[in-house]
Amino acid sequence: MTDQMMGDTIAVVEIGGTSVKVGFADRGNPLDFARTYPTAQLRQGAPVAGLADVVAAASRDSGLKPASVVATVPGFIGKDFDTVLHTANFPELEGIRLGTELASKLGVPVRLERDVVLQLLGESVAGAVRRQKEVLAVYLGTGIGAAYLGKDGIFRGGGWALEIGHMPVYRPDDGGRPKRAETYASGARLVELASDYEVPVADLFVAVGQPPSLGEWLDEILWQQAVTIATAAALFSPQTILIGGGIVDMKSYPRQTLMQRIAESLPHSLVVEPLDIRWAALGWQAALHGAVLLAAV
Repeated sequence: MTDQMMGDTIAVVEIGGTSVKVGFADRGNPLDFARTYPTAQLRQGAPVAGLADVVAAASRDSGLKPASVVATVPGFIGKDFDTVLHTANFPELEGIRLGTELASKLGVPVRLERDVVLQLLGESVAGAVRRQKEVLAVYLGTGIGAAYLGKDGIFRGGGWALEIGHMPVYRPDDGGRPKRAETYASGARLVELASDYEVPVADLFVAVGQPPSLGEWLDEILWQQAVTIATAAALFSPQTILIGGGIVDMKSYPRQTLMQRIAESLPHSLVVEPLDIRWAALGWQAALHGAVLLAAV
């Protein structure tokens, strides 16, 4: 890392379907400071101007002046790391050259990246998979995202890669048309269940007093999550699987059961040796560490 990069302040903007979080890394060190803003307020007008406003507000509150910005988008971005191709949870951004337009408003360079990539890079620097290679990272949240860190860095494929939440799932009982894995296994599905059963989302995996039918639905979601992860593992044959995201951090989430079902779903050749599954450890700080590493290359 160059002396100039070590002296730079980086603003990290995590754009989500419900909120936008802004944090900073200064002189190569992630800071504890962060601000969160509702995504809804950005939908009411020009979304890029709204994003510029929240970055400026967070910068004022922190007393920092960022020299660059790394922004994550919950969806598909172009090979130019500039254009938002598709984001189901924030469709107002689709087709926008977000990096270029946001840079113009802020007056500093802006790099777009997939959120899971930043999380994986951060965990590889200072977290659960430090110094590991051949790592498959899967994050279970509002959607389902994944990234792969090989010996030569992040695997990109032909552009975007490992959007495993969008893998088709065919079930004849759903009308004979394939749906996405996210339809059955993501946080959005949990929100639907919470509404149907009038249970707080945070308490869904707490078994006390809940009807058996809810337990059956949750069991199906857990199987779908395990199969989705195992499918990606069967394709990439990772040495380590890193799992994170808001779902696995929920109270009483059955992590051990998920691990067992992943092992049961994998081809036998992938479980001859003990399966190395690890849990993300850094939370939001992983994105900050990842942004520092990204800025250094």
